Amino acid sequence: MSHYRPHNPPSPLLIGYDPFRDLPFDHLARLVDQVVDETVIPPQRERGAGQPPYDPRLCVKVLVYSYCIGVRSSRVMERNCQESLPYLFLTRDDAPSYRTLCTARTQQGEYVEAVWLGLFSVAAASGIERLGRIAVDSTKLRADASPEAVVKREEYAALRQELERIQAEVAHLDAQEEAEGSAGKTRTGKAVPREHMRDILRRVRRQQREARRGSPDSPAASAPKAAADTPALPLDDLPAPVQPEEAETEAPREPKGMSRQMLQQIANALKALQEAEAEDRKYLCLTDPDAQMMYGERHRGVRESHSFEVATDNGLLVAANATQEPLDHERLLPLVEAAAANEPQGIQAVDADSGYYRGDTVAALERAGIDTCIPDSSTAGDLHRGLPIGTTQNRTRGKVPFTYDETADTYHCPEGNRLTRTQRRRSAGQDVTVYRAEQPCTDCPQQSDCLTQANAQHRTLKVGVDHELLEAARQRFAEPAHQDRYHHRGERVETVFGVLRATLGFNRWWLRGKDKVAAEAKLFKTAYQFRKIHKAWAA
Repeated sequence: MSHYRPHNPPSPLLIGYDPFRDLPFDHLARLVDQVVDETVIPPQRERGAGQPPYDPRLCVKVLVYSYCIGVRSSRVMERNCQESLPYLFLTRDDAPSYRTLCTARTQQGEYVEAVWLGLFSVAAASGIERLGRIAVDSTKLRADASPEAVVKREEYAALRQELERIQAEVAHLDAQEEAEGSAGKTRTGKAVPREHMRDILRRVRRQQREARRGSPDSPAASAPKAAADTPALPLDDLPAPVQPEEAETEAPREPKGMSRQMLQQIANALKALQEAEAEDRKYLCLTDPDAQMMYGERHRGVRESHSFEVATDNGLLVAANATQEPLDHERLLPLVEAAAANEPQGIQAVDADSGYYRGDTVAALERAGIDTCIPDSSTAGDLHRGLPIGTTQNRTRGKVPFTYDETADTYHCPEGNRLTRTQRRRSAGQDVTVYRAEQPCTDCPQQSDCLTQANAQHRTLKVGVDHELLEAARQRFAEPAHQDRYHHRGERVETVFGVLRATLGFNRWWLRGKDKVAAEAKLFKTAYQFRKIHKAWAA
C-alpha cells in the first residue's frame, strides 16, 4: 500500500457544502484534477511512525492550480485550501500547511513535469495539433536578490578577508566556551542585535571608502573637508584608539549575535567567492550566486536575473526551462533539441530573432533540413528599417563583387587585384579564412565602394566555412513571404511572456538557486499550458 493520507476521487457528498456539485463542470480546477490524477503515480512507501504524509497528487494540484491563477504565496494557498471552492474540490476538504507546499514546490518538480507532458494528450484530444514549426524566444526575469548584495570584482578580496575573520572569531569563541564549560542559557534582559549579510557588506564597503579617502594618492586626502560634510558613524563602528606599541595589530572587535543560518550563509558566500574568482566573473550576487547579470527585462537595464526560454508550436509550449546563460545564441541548439523530443513529426522549421543567430548553429540546422528564419544583426536592421536586404552589410563590408579561384584558393576583384589567404580564425560563431589584397587599393576607382574602414590601404575579405549556405539563408529574407514570417514571429511566442507577466503577474522569480528556479520554471510552463488548453477542452 502507498500509506499516504486518503485522497479519493471526487464524488458528491450526502450532506453539507458540496464542491463537487457547486463547481462548474467546465472549471479549470476540474481539468487540473483530471490531468494530475492520470499522470502522477505516487511511489510506494512503507508505513512509518507518526502521521502519514499528504498524497503527492494533492500538493501538485494545489501548486499547479495556484500558478494557473497567479497565486504564488504558500500562505495564500493554505488559506485558499480552507476557503476557496476550487481548492476545496482539489484537496477533498484537506488543508496542507504552507510549509508542506513550500517543500513540495522545490521537491516535486518531477511530478509537475509529468503533468506538463500529459497535457499534450489533452491538447490533441481537444483539436490542438503540433505541426513541427516552432518559434523560440526568452525573457529575463529578475532574481530574488537585492541589488545591494551584488559584489563587484574589486570587492572580492576585502569581503573574503572579512568573512574569514568572522569565521575565525566564531571558532575562537566556540573553543573558549568549550574549554570553560557551558554556563547555560544567559538572559541579558535586552535583545542582542544579530548581524546579517547586508551589515557585513555595508561595513566592508564603508572601510573601503575610508581607506580611499585616507590614501595619500586620493584627491580627497589632500583636500580639506568640512566636519559637517563628514557622515557620523555609530559608536560601535568607530575604530579603537591604537597605541604606539600596538600599531601593527588591530584592536579586536566584539562580535554581534550570529545564528547558525548566518554562519551557513557565510560559508556559502566564501565558496561562491572562490568560484567567482576562479571563473574571473565581474559580479557576484551573494543572496543568489547562480543568478547572472543580464541585460533585458522590461526596464532595459542590467540586473541579476535568470532567463526563461520557451519554444512554441501552434500556441503550445513544446520546450521551456530556466537558464543562467545571458546570451541567447548559445541556447538555440539546446532549445531546438529539447523541443524535438516533444514533436511527433520532428522539427520542420525554426523562427527566432537575431539574438539567436550564430553562424555554425544556423548552418547546422540548415544542413539538418530545418527551414530557418533567423536573421543576422545586419539583416535584422534592414528588416526593421524597411531597407533592401544587404544595405547594412554592403555599408560595413563593401559591395564590390569578387571572383573565387578554387585552384589557387584566391579571390580576384573587378580591377585585377588578387586577394590571397593570410590566416584562419574564429569569428561570429564560425571558422573564417581571411584574404588580403596583394596590391594597395588607394588608387583603385572602386575604392569608395570597396574599402569600408578609414585609412585602410588593402582590402581584406573574411570567408566562413558555411558562407554559401548562410548567404542563401540570408537571401531568402528578400522574399516578401519570408519577411512576413519573420515579422509575425512575435505573435507566436511572445504571447507566453505576456500571459506570465501581465495576466499572472510573474515579473520575477520567487526562489533562489538554479535548481529551485528550474523547479519554478516547470510550474510556469505548466500553468501556461493549462490556460492554453482549458478553453478548447471546455468547449
